[in-house]
Amino acid sequence: MMRKITYLLCISLFIFTSCSSESDTPQNTETSTVPKKQIISRLDSPVTIDFVFDGNKIVSSTHSDNYVVKYTYKGDLITKKESSDLTNEYSYTDGKLTTYLRKLTGRDYYDKYSYTYVSNDVVSFVVSRITISTGAEEVISAKNIYTLKDGNIIKYETSSSVTTYKYDNKNSPMRNVLGFNKIFEEQPQVSSSVNNVTSYSVTLSNNSSYTNEITYTYNDHNFPTEINYYHGQSIAFTNKYSY
Repeated sequence: MMRKITYLLCISLFIFTSCSSESDTPQNTETSTVPKKQIISRLDSPVTIDFVFDGNKIVSSTHSDNYVVKYTYKGDLITKKESSDLTNEYSYTDGKLTTYLRKLTGRDYYDKYSYTYVSNDVVSFVVSRITISTGAEEVISAKNIYTLKDGNIIKYETSSSVTTYKYDNKNSPMRNVLGFNKIFEEQPQVSSSVNNVTSYSVTLSNNSSYTNEITYTYNDHNFPTEINYYHGQSIAFTNKYSY
């Protein structure tokens, strides 16, 4: 269950009026700082994730239920992320992500995300579903647009919603992990952005909207050690990091 929650977090964090990060972003002088452990807590049993690194390259993450995710690099770019039930493959052109394949074990199809760089600050992508046996390709999500600023995704637009993000001016937990800022799948509440999301507002196509807050406790080097994710006025879950 918690693994599903972690994945949904990655995707919703993936989902992105106008918002801005705080000015005077501090220089990151702790370039070797990477997370060693993450604890995700809800009302039920917490999940612990242990990270293994080779320098600033992530090698693997192991969940407390022995669910292991392994990473493959080519140079400083992540080209594959694989586990027992999911394989993600990433392709780049001139250091920019152009294709992301998401393959779930046991499915007769996989999803392809194709990225177009409209400008330095705007990236659009189309999601297609490909049937493995025939190679037939069907577009399942045609409108997806990211707007970026200062290394952070500040807006995500789809045909059904617009999500905007506000940030602090501190270091995100994954800021120094090589390649994480290149794979938009990990953006942004998973903290692969430069800074940390402090709130996100979602406006749906029927004009209804909601805003959720995220609060932080930081260490002496401005990396978060505790993150509280709110749903309304209540804490939905908490992440704790050690470095």
